Amino acid sequence: MKTHQIMMLGIGGTIGTGLFLGSGYVLQQAGPGGTLIAYLFGAIIMYLMMFCLGELLVEMPVAGTVQAYATELINPSMGFTVGWVKWLSYAITIPSQLVASSIIMKNIFPNVNSMIWIIGFTILLFIMNAVPSDKYGKSSFIFSSIKFILIVVFLILGLGMITGLVGKEAVGFRNFVNDGGLFPNGAKAVIMTMMTAAFAYGGADIFAAAASESENPEKDLPRAIHATIWGLIIAYIASLVVLIAVLPWRSADLAGSPFAYVFKLAGIQSAELIVNVVVLTSALSSANAFIYSSTRSLWSMGNFNQAPKFVSKVNGKKVPMNALIVTMLFAVAAVISSIVAPGTVYLFLTSIIGISNIFIYILYAVCLFIFRKQYKEKGGNIENIKFKTPFYPVTPALLIALCIILFIGMFFDPTQKLALILGIPTYAAFYIGSTLYNKSKKQGL
Repeated sequence: MKTHQIMMLGIGGTIGTGLFLGSGYVLQQAGPGGTLIAYLFGAIIMYLMMFCLGELLVEMPVAGTVQAYATELINPSMGFTVGWVKWLSYAITIPSQLVASSIIMKNIFPNVNSMIWIIGFTILLFIMNAVPSDKYGKSSFIFSSIKFILIVVFLILGLGMITGLVGKEAVGFRNFVNDGGLFPNGAKAVIMTMMTAAFAYGGADIFAAAASESENPEKDLPRAIHATIWGLIIAYIASLVVLIAVLPWRSADLAGSPFAYVFKLAGIQSAELIVNVVVLTSALSSANAFIYSSTRSLWSMGNFNQAPKFVSKVNGKKVPMNALIVTMLFAVAAVISSIVAPGTVYLFLTSIIGISNIFIYILYAVCLFIFRKQYKEKGGNIENIKFKTPFYPVTPALLIALCIILFIGMFFDPTQKLALILGIPTYAAFYIGSTLYNKSKKQGL
């Protein structure tokens, strides 16, 4: 893959409902200033994580990333645990995007059964991921570019409304302080929404799945990392500044996308259709990126004997087809469970992945600490590291500290508490089970 394709893989896997829909909830709860602080908090975590991951990627460019690093730098049991946690978290995200896409199409074509759209989109995404990585990179780039272009259109329209070039009068920035000031609901509301905002950046590390398929990892990956970081920060923060300026915070809700409300305020009658198209492309683009990453994660686990060996095989086009088929079958099963048993099986699956991003981010930092220690012990010169994490060791230490703050915050949020209650014991079971199995193998049992 080329630099721009790797970059768009990360952006495409990240920008989605967390921005187009979740921002309305955050704005309603935290107010204008609180929304910016919440999303800046998420941006800082993403920024720290990307640099920790970046150094590991450039020095050890492998598909599977955190699972491979945890296996080699910590121990096989931790690699097994995070590998399956990551695969589950990505694979279960696919059906949620498929269902979201079908709901959007149902709004546009109400007489067509939703299952037809789910089946159609599943086949489309399977075909897109069954081609060689260079062709996948091209299709993924186009998919992700659509939503990026639509964000640019939104920014131009919003700036026009702020300056008075669009609409009857200039909106300016009075909505930031007009109704209760920057923090109308106090500090507690800001803290509670930080988790929602932080999760909106989840998936920024998806591009790492393409590390081993990059044309020139030493040059491509650093460029892709910088471009992804700043592309996401600009897309999120610039969109939110415009959104807050144009839309009064009390007008934001969960009934619809705040972006649609802005289009309506601009006098565009087809606002709902435009935003439906935006969210549809976002959902499919995210699903496409998660399929790619989860397939490579499963393939990597097969190579490390942490998954059935058959998933490590690739076809003549260098595509891990068996891993792709298993991932898609799981995604289809999850779609069915989300319809048939939303309160049991699907709830359990979504709950245990609720803390997966935080868990994975902490491991990136831990692996970086261990990598640096081993690098020095082997006589390596830090100056020879091609992509150094800035402000080391502050950067990985701060990443761990902020992730711990998120864990604590989740405990006090009733909607997130279930993720901790179900997630932590499940992760522990993965780790203990793998440890016992590895010990039995060593003892010849």
